[in-house]
Amino acid sequence: MGFNIGGIQISSPIAHIVESNRQVNEQALNQMIQEAKNDPTKTIREIQQPSPFSQFLDIKV
Repeated sequence: MGFNIGGIQISSPIAHIVESNRQVNEQALNQMIQEAKNDPTKTIREIQQPSPFSQFLDIKV
């Protein structure tokens, strides 16, 4: 296990951690994409929720 940087194979404990984290992040991202595809109304509802920062900002549109 390891990865390439500029064509050089890197194999170390840290490289293994980086590769493992990449795989976990990729799975989480793919799951979020599938959820958005399967229930687009949920995504729209989440987007329409007011921002928690809006109470601190006085922005007039």
